[in-house]
Amino acid sequence: MNLMPLPREMRPRDGHTPVARLETKGADTPRLTAAVGRFERRLASIAGGDSAHHRVRLDIVSGPASEHPALGDDERYRMDVSAGRICIEAPAEWGVLRALATLAQLVCRNGQAPCVAHCEIDDAPRFAWRGLMIDTVRHSISIGTLKRTLDVMEFYKLNVLHLHLSDDQGFRFLGDAYPELADPRDRYTADELRDLVRHASARGIRVVPELDVPGHTSSWLAAHPEWGLGEPVSAVSRRFGVHACCLDPGSRDAMRAVATLFGELAQVFPDTHAHFGGDEVTLPAGRDLRTMQAAFNTRMADILHGLGRTPVAWDEVIQPDLPRSVVIQSWRGAGARDRALRGGFDTVHSAPYYLDLMYPADLHYAFDPATDAGADLARDPRVAHVRDGVLALSRTWSLESGDMNGVGGGRVLGGEACLWTELVTDELLDSRLWSRMPAIAERFWSPAEVRDTGDMYRRLEATHETLGSLEVFDPAKGLRERLMRSGLSREDAHGLMPLLEMLEPVKWYARLLGGSKPGATGAERPYDVDTPLDRVIDFIPPESLAVRRVADLHDADRLREIVDGWRNQRDQVVRCSGRAIVDELAGISTTLFVLAEQLDAHLCGRDARVPDAALEPHGEYVLPVALHLAERFSQRVGCT
Repeated sequence: MNLMPLPREMRPRDGHTPVARLETKGADTPRLTAAVGRFERRLASIAGGDSAHHRVRLDIVSGPASEHPALGDDERYRMDVSAGRICIEAPAEWGVLRALATLAQLVCRNGQAPCVAHCEIDDAPRFAWRGLMIDTVRHSISIGTLKRTLDVMEFYKLNVLHLHLSDDQGFRFLGDAYPELADPRDRYTADELRDLVRHASARGIRVVPELDVPGHTSSWLAAHPEWGLGEPVSAVSRRFGVHACCLDPGSRDAMRAVATLFGELAQVFPDTHAHFGGDEVTLPAGRDLRTMQAAFNTRMADILHGLGRTPVAWDEVIQPDLPRSVVIQSWRGAGARDRALRGGFDTVHSAPYYLDLMYPADLHYAFDPATDAGADLARDPRVAHVRDGVLALSRTWSLESGDMNGVGGGRVLGGEACLWTELVTDELLDSRLWSRMPAIAERFWSPAEVRDTGDMYRRLEATHETLGSLEVFDPAKGLRERLMRSGLSREDAHGLMPLLEMLEPVKWYARLLGGSKPGATGAERPYDVDTPLDRVIDFIPPESLAVRRVADLHDADRLREIVDGWRNQRDQVVRCSGRAIVDELAGISTTLFVLAEQLDAHLCGRDARVPDAALEPHGEYVLPVALHLAERFSQRVGCT
């Protein structure tokens, strides 16, 4: 079975029940009726539209649920699959939704007929907050893409979509009081967002809105410079990075606008939590930023409490006088989480789950939201090319997250993965998310002792196949289609695949900073809002599972086929020279050809070595297979 996330307890039994048509009893509310309908459509897609006439009885027994989900809802369920019958029991409808997500993943083929293995499952989430933050500002993300994301979130039992709606590069919320703030082209109306909330609630997913204040507000100040402090702003920013300006807490007009806008958000988003940002507030030297922000954060807590909302903010807002009702989202390492907990703040942990850093799934999977379990990033050879930056940023965060006096008592509510979109568009979002997010979803749902990395990758590959059948995420197909849209033939695209499937983007912030060290700002950065994201680097997945398959392969004949592909890809790159999308790959193509020669020598029993250059980045690309080959050659691993 290839479930992801794994249930809390599962007892397999002998036998399978063929599934084609359901006779459902107990789906007697609009939410459950719609959920069963979604399962039946997924069943048809996953099973390939098999038309067998096997009827299965689906009995649902559940308690009621509110119109919208809330933190702490009961999501437990029990499911029993036996001959000709599936029974789901749950204290509330939310548990039925989670059970149907499990059931959709249980469908397989036994011979030709789609079927479900007999089993009994008792399941419940480990954490109540299992979130995904999407930055909708650096690049606009359409409502259609957000709805599709919610559909897949339900599949993996995620239950919070955190929408980052404002930043220096734009303002996505079109309110009534200050419509001039919203981007004239890429914005969400209140009705569009209400519809998105209904879509989410039908899937048991909360939507938590964020307006980031008082920093990251260049887009506000472009329309109302009189609201600001710091560097003057004349236009919405096109560059990435921290901006040395913010809203002026001493401005009555600015604070009135903040209160009004959050009030409008409260009319659109029914969730009990609302996020006010609070991160990376920067001003020119000489300003008492700490005192100013402390007063501002307290005022924001008062505003949101007055709206009946629990405030959420990034960990920079922690201060002794901040009301303990504020939920802290820790992003600057585990030290920030622990400081919040010591201070008595409930916390959502995000630091290990930044998907835009391009880390492989197992690095995210190793970290636990509530414990010290985790990977040593600085020692991982896959991150060696950015080690200096990782260490420098870690030291900075350690200095900034000093001790916090308090009585403790803060709780870890859960975890939230973050996808910042400096290098993400609508077209790229699925690949950046679902290449690794299922593993993180398992960390948020499954028991802490579920930690078998090898089994995780086995199931991750299987769930990618399922996502491909649902036309959500198929990395190989997506790459080929993108190459053909650039003007290459189908044959050319196919011939390049042995190279492309071995490539990964550089890790951490190396692409954004133009190197492996923090501190680059302004024009030094190679990307801004207007930089096209249409190169191979943008379309390859953050992690190559094909590389893992090569590393685990010991069949000499199959390895020789791979050697042939690595040799032939260089000829293909030469044949496609003159195409911008291919020309930048010439150097790394030659390096892979060299690795092919060395692997061939190894297979023939001769000495082989990986050149040092193969272990270093080639521009914005890395060849992770070089690490595996270096280990193979050093151990002289045999083949069969």
